This record gives sequence, C-alpha cells and structure tokens, in this order.
Amino acid sequence: MGWVFVGGALGAGMRLFAESAAHHLKLFYGAFPWGTLVVNILGCFGLGLLEGAVHQEKALLFILGSGIIAGFTTFSTLMLETLNLAAAKEHDRAFFNILGSVSLGLPALYLGIHLGTGV
Repeated sequence: MGWVFVGGALGAGMRLFAESAAHHLKLFYGAFPWGTLVVNILGCFGLGLLEGAVHQEKALLFILGSGIIAGFTTFSTLMLETLNLAAAKEHDRAFFNILGSVSLGLPALYLGIHLGTGV
C-alpha cells in the first residue's frame, strides 16, 4: 500500500510538470483546459501500455496503475473544468472537453495496450 502512495506522489509531480510544460508551450489558448486534456490522453496511453505489458503481474499493475497513473491523470479535474466551462456559457468548449477526452482517450488506451502487449 505504501508504494501506491509513493507512486501517487510521483504521478502528481509528473502531472504538475506536464501541465507546466503545456502552459509554457502556449498550449493554453483561451478558456480551454489543454493541459488537462493532454494529461488525460497520456494517462490513458500509459495505463494501456502498462495493462498490455504487465497484465499478469497484478501487484505491479496495481502499484503503478493505482499509484503513478492515478496520481497523474485528472478525471475529477476534467469534470470540474467542464462544469466551469458550461457555467461560463462556454458550452461548445465544455462539449469538446468531454468529447476530446473520450474520443482521444479510448484510442490512446487501446494503442497503449497493443504496444504494451508486444513488450
């Protein structure tokens, strides 16, 4: 259980770094939360890669998936930012935020599983 906490802290640090990088690369245009979208897509890919690579290693999958990946991804932030966009009457951006996360996240997860299986 302790390793999950360590992984969560590592994942949260990785998220902060990724969102800071997106901000410095000017990926935050307007009110759209690009950093959260990028982190969620990378998290889907990473979890898929992990699932494909260590499917039989349940303990490792639990530690890395429930620790690092869960600390890195931002589903609750996605929901809050979508609600805030909708409340600000930015309905098109709120819709794209959900649509983009799902339509890009599922293929990223599948690609990660496919690539991870080959490892």
